[in-house]
Amino acid sequence: MKKISAFLIAAMLFGMSFALGFNILSEESFPVEGTLAEKTEKLISDNIPFRDELSELMDSIRYFSGVRLFGDIYIGSEGSLLRDIQKPTSRTFSAAKNYILGFSEKNQIKPYFMLVPTSSAILQHEIENFAREDFFSQRNMINRMYSEFGGKVRTTDIYQTLYDRRNEYIYYHTEDIPTSLGGYYIYGELCSRLGITANELDSFSVSFASHGFYGSLANDFFKKYSEPDFVSLYEYVGGSEIIVEHRNQNGTRSIYNNLFIYDGKNFEDKTDMILGGISPVIEITVSESQGERNSILIFGDESAKSWIPFLVSNFGKITFVDLNSATESQLSAIRANEFGSVLFAYSTATFSSGIDFEKLEYVG
Repeated sequence: MKKISAFLIAAMLFGMSFALGFNILSEESFPVEGTLAEKTEKLISDNIPFRDELSELMDSIRYFSGVRLFGDIYIGSEGSLLRDIQKPTSRTFSAAKNYILGFSEKNQIKPYFMLVPTSSAILQHEIENFAREDFFSQRNMINRMYSEFGGKVRTTDIYQTLYDRRNEYIYYHTEDIPTSLGGYYIYGELCSRLGITANELDSFSVSFASHGFYGSLANDFFKKYSEPDFVSLYEYVGGSEIIVEHRNQNGTRSIYNNLFIYDGKNFEDKTDMILGGISPVIEITVSESQGERNSILIFGDESAKSWIPFLVSNFGKITFVDLNSATESQLSAIRANEFGSVLFAYSTATFSSGIDFEKLEYVG
């Protein structure tokens, strides 16, 4: 099969050379600046008809010849798209440590910190052994970051809990964030660390709001070889009235009377039906607050969509902040020491790609 595939690819490339003409590498053929490789790529992209279709066809040939890794995405044996994350720099670790510890000292609080592994770290059984060895070790990364704090921050390790549940639908197939079920297991570990009692899963009613959708990892090619996803919504039975307020960068606000928005709004990202997506600042208030300290400030990313709906059953007020998009004025309006708890919670992918921890200096 591999010999046949190699022959077909060679034949296609040979045919493509005729489409470009025999003088493809002559200086007259390159009206753009750049290296020879850059010029060639530009000429190919401008002149080859159906180049997207040809690229998809070549990927299909590679897939049927046994290839499963395409760029940084591996097509798992059970239809999951498993994206390898980039290796964080040493500065990433030091910046997180220094800014969070500085924030802690300034506000006289001892925050919690949690890193959420992506699907490629937990669903390892879907990756062939030889390919798995080339994936960046998120386990080691999490251990290193936790050790950087030296006990000055209360860390929450959820890796093993998720790994033990790896055969359940705890990650989307075509997004690398946890599903609502995965979020429940994260919630359980987080409650244990916070010193509060987690509600049992059967305390939440479940509904299924979207079926058969493909997330951001699935282009037309990947859709052929991956499993579609569904969104499940878990709502606390007998819960109180809930207000979800989104504060946008431009100063506008959007207010919802429910944790889940699935009527009359067609989200491109179907997981945004939970909370209405992520905004620079989201404030969730529950009508029956249990006291002034029954509040939590969370600095996080979109992975929080999986577990915040469960945490609402334990808190009267939750303020969520996306440091990468929040403005200075939005951050200045927050008083960290007015909250009962402060939590930093990020997916390993977000952490590795960079978080604007320096913005913590604006928080009151």
